Amino acid sequence: MKAYIVEKWCEPEEMVYSDIPEPVPGEDEILIDVKSAGVNFPDILIIQGKYQARPKRPFTPGTEVAGVIQAMGKNVKGFAIGDRVSAITWIGGYAEKVCVNPLYTFPIPPKMSFEEAAGFHVIYQSSYFGIVERAHLRPTETLLVHAGAGGIGTSSIQIGKAIGAKVYATAGSEEKLEITKRCGADLSLNYTDTLWSKKIRKEHGGADVVIDPVGGEILEKSILCTNFEGRIVIVGFTSGKIAQVASNLLLLNNIGLLGLFWNLYVQNHPAKIHEAVKQLNEWYNQGKLSPVIYKTYDLKDAPTALRDVTSRKSYGKAILKIA
Repeated sequence: MKAYIVEKWCEPEEMVYSDIPEPVPGEDEILIDVKSAGVNFPDILIIQGKYQARPKRPFTPGTEVAGVIQAMGKNVKGFAIGDRVSAITWIGGYAEKVCVNPLYTFPIPPKMSFEEAAGFHVIYQSSYFGIVERAHLRPTETLLVHAGAGGIGTSSIQIGKAIGAKVYATAGSEEKLEITKRCGADLSLNYTDTLWSKKIRKEHGGADVVIDPVGGEILEKSILCTNFEGRIVIVGFTSGKIAQVASNLLLLNNIGLLGLFWNLYVQNHPAKIHEAVKQLNEWYNQGKLSPVIYKTYDLKDAPTALRDVTSRKSYGKAILKIA
């Protein structure tokens, strides 16, 4: 079967695209015939050896997939060969087949495509745990979402609206601002406008919860437009800059600064993951969630997809479509 292999910490273009033996599921594993795989910002960090977790090399990257169950180990219960499923793989997704843990494998809703399913779990669950589990957003509150056209951004806007909150979003171009509006944002502001924070605070009532996957100056300015007892959730640092926050600013409005590393929930609290999947699928079936797909790429074009994601060229989710 075809797969990408990382033999050394490298750039995406240095991965090896080759034929490797088809995996055989263990007693507690499911073998998926992969139809689509999600491309995520952390994937490139894993390939470069810059992520928190470093897989043993050689390995195949790819954090999430969707496809059809081809085979199962004898201890696997609750699934059948031929089931349409999505799975969190951690690694192994950039391949035609992959063995996965049943604990992190989920039935795909009937109306959801393989492309949507392959890009669903990482971003929607990250947003869900940031908004619901960490910040406890209430329907009466206002949510501010940065990088609103990205994967975390589009999913956060939709989840905020599903909860019933007012949602503000920032993005860096007119095209991306339009995407935030299509996702349901009540207010969309260009963060290249140096006054965006002041406008949110003085003209639009401020924000109660902030989702920030960007970091740097964005975080610093977010503090200035966060309301009394507001919560700012740090999801990542796509700007490449980790803000040095003046902690006295947090005291001025009793602001909570929260971190989110979604992987810890997957590893340590799988029951919460299944609760989140149930709620997210319910919202999807109700039409409240609609995954935004920027583009689909052939498996062999994975390096191009990774570059598009990390260069901010893309919006929503990039997906590998596997024959």
